[in-house]
Amino acid sequence: MRALLLALAISSSLAVGAPTFAQTLTVNPNFSIDVTGFSGDANTLPTAVSNIESMVGGRVAAIAYNNVAGTPGYGVILTQGSNVRLMRIDKPGGQAVDISQASTPSWMLNWRNQRRAAAVEAAKVPLADAIRTAEAQEGAPAVVAGIARSASNPTSDVHAYMVGLLKSGALHPVAVDSKSGMVIANPEALTW
Repeated sequence: MRALLLALAISSSLAVGAPTFAQTLTVNPNFSIDVTGFSGDANTLPTAVSNIESMVGGRVAAIAYNNVAGTPGYGVILTQGSNVRLMRIDKPGGQAVDISQASTPSWMLNWRNQRRAAAVEAAKVPLADAIRTAEAQEGAPAVVAGIARSASNPTSDVHAYMVGLLKSGALHPVAVDSKSGMVIANPEALTW
């Protein structure tokens, strides 16, 4: 029953009804996403985050819409205490599948046993709220979001989420403080 509810919740957040985009966006030098089939609707990504967290448990540390081999879906990094799960949720089945080590996308490889997982657990603002804040700030839908790599730096006072918005056909970064929920003026100072 839980798998069926997860499938319905995720499938509804992947609904395609608005214009679709057929392009690849570069998030960082090691990570690009294909946004083909993305609905273009604001609130799609935060709804997916909320659905995943309520159905699977834990906190989403990072999520990226990505069309893989013609199948739209999400790559998800989920923290459950000190445990880190790497998952893929595809549109047709809508079921969360743990990714095997052999098929782990490169952007997910460095997540296990990192301080970023602790930064996610310590965040006062949920990722879904940070995404909604970024979308409202810029008036564009998010396609990728997660805790900033710099949030795990023990000497940094800034702990933030990076949210990538699809705006005018390009990826536009917005940083949201994970403790206060406020938009950070200079997202370029933080790293994905």
